[in-house]
Amino acid sequence: MVLLLITIGFISIHYKRINDFNWRIGGSNPKNFMVNQVQVNFFYNNEWISGALLGTGGNNGWEEINGMIMGSDYLLSVPDSITTKWVCDTDKILYEGSYKLPREKMLELFRTKAIDSYGDQNDYNLIVVGMAPGGNVTVWMRGGSASTEICRFKANNKGIWKEDDPDYDKYTKEHESLSEGFKESRTYLKIHGIPYSAWEKGEKEYNYDIGFSSEENYDYNMLVFTKDCSWYSLDYFNSYIPWNTESIKTTNTTYNRKHYKCPVQLNLQWNSNEDNYKERRVFFGNIVLPVNLESKLATNNFNRFLVSIQKDTDQDSVFGYIYLIGKRKKEKVMNFKLGRYDYKKSTLLAPEYILPKDFVFPKWEGREPIVFPELDYWQEK
Repeated sequence: MVLLLITIGFISIHYKRINDFNWRIGGSNPKNFMVNQVQVNFFYNNEWISGALLGTGGNNGWEEINGMIMGSDYLLSVPDSITTKWVCDTDKILYEGSYKLPREKMLELFRTKAIDSYGDQNDYNLIVVGMAPGGNVTVWMRGGSASTEICRFKANNKGIWKEDDPDYDKYTKEHESLSEGFKESRTYLKIHGIPYSAWEKGEKEYNYDIGFSSEENYDYNMLVFTKDCSWYSLDYFNSYIPWNTESIKTTNTTYNRKHYKCPVQLNLQWNSNEDNYKERRVFFGNIVLPVNLESKLATNNFNRFLVSIQKDTDQDSVFGYIYLIGKRKKEKVMNFKLGRYDYKKSTLLAPEYILPKDFVFPKWEGREPIVFPELDYWQEK
């Protein structure tokens, strides 16, 4: 009898050891779509395991960790359910919901390694909860820079959130009117609207490489934004190809990968290499891509996306081109113009935003009208 009890105890301890892992909670929201008053709780067999009050979300982008990472250094059971509650700053609606998690899938991932695009391996040690407008929730497991989507669900609309402080709305409006980040976010919404379907259904990835080429041997940095407001960065070390070269190899592109969501905007800076930054020739702009770009990727055999800039001729702007390239076809996506930044005047000598030909600003689909900042832009003819 004693031996039986010892055996059962050993089995229980062993079971707990192989099914408990060290994990923490992270919050995420789409870039330019902030969240607030976030509450996340995890349960197993109807018992609370771990939770977090994440406060005001950051603005790092969808699937990225925004704000604090909450948790402990102790082994925790793998949860089988989740509850969420938050306020969407875009529409000031309170959302609340719960969902049954795919625990067996999560256990399998915890027992393996997360492999990132460079081939590095890390333990899965984060459960990331993403909250987006419309009550859309996505849950990922993350290890290092690699993440795997676990599930997505819809939280319930609990009505317009009202702060107890009667001066809250006044304070918020005054704070937002002074915030450059707020203006940037509102400009993004004015251009792209609210992509509800990107969070409800997820975004398709396409098999293509991204490259950058310029006639002048300048440095550059390019932020690539997708419809669900995730993003990644390209620079001279991971995506540059020689001028007049159309062959883009995966080993020359970011993260050594070939599967990307369709981009909707490129924030591009291109500059000469002088040590003194005030002596550099610096050009930049935010390039809004045509709305039919995804249909071209989906229906044609394009496998290369190329951004190129002509030689700097000492003017106050430079022109560039974007192409889609396949084995038998090359199609220009659009022209763009980058303005030079004048350090003496502390100003950009061209509009910051570049719009494609025939671009139409989307109809606002938010809960109520909002005031958008004025937008100065250059549009392709």
